[in-house]
Amino acid sequence: MLLACLAAGAVCLLCLRRLRRAYHARLRQLAERERVATSLHDTLLQSMQGMILRFQSVGHRMAADSAERAALEQILDQADEVLAEGRHQILALRVPLADGDRLSQALAAAGQALQETFDVPFRMLISGDPAPVNGDRAEEMYAIMREALVNAFQHARASRIELSLDYGCAFLTLRVRDNGRGMTQLPAGYAALRERAAAMAASLDVLSVPRQGTEVILKVPGEVCYQTPRAPRRRRGLAAWLRRG
Repeated sequence: MLLACLAAGAVCLLCLRRLRRAYHARLRQLAERERVATSLHDTLLQSMQGMILRFQSVGHRMAADSAERAALEQILDQADEVLAEGRHQILALRVPLADGDRLSQALAAAGQALQETFDVPFRMLISGDPAPVNGDRAEEMYAIMREALVNAFQHARASRIELSLDYGCAFLTLRVRDNGRGMTQLPAGYAALRERAAAMAASLDVLSVPRQGTEVILKVPGEVCYQTPRAPRRRRGLAAWLRRG
């Protein structure tokens, strides 16, 4: 019996060491991505922004109705799109630690950053009882909803954008809503997002009405994403009532 206990303890210790090494390796990977993202922002994007401003200054000295100014303004519009895409890619590099109870914080930070970039009002709503989320699932949910946020800010032409998290017992449901121009057909990128959702037994639905807005809904089964199983609310209420007795 003693030998069996010692063997079980040794196995547990080995597993803990492996988990700790994996965790520290993940921290080093995130730190490197943050370093690269900061470098790109401080060099490439800032330089591009400076060049765009200089070209805009040159354009303002041209005749308003000249063909050259029209061509320059078209090029500058394309440069703005490239700059916005660059910011999006840098945001994708900056994947925060979203496990545990930090998923909502990571998504809120992403929404705030996009609000500052695109100057579109953003708010976040949380309902239900927030619960810790498994690390791998949290990163996938963050990546999918961040992509939905970027699409809304970049393409919807909305005057407001909202992200909500509903911590239900059976599902964790995340929604991105906008009041923009809507879509008649889904962009190609949503097929890949649906595949990512399906890989964790989740569903991704898109509801859109032209000239009214779009809603992206990600539903993840609670048994897949929560770190600990959650009993239905009425059972938790009964348990609490019994404890009071």
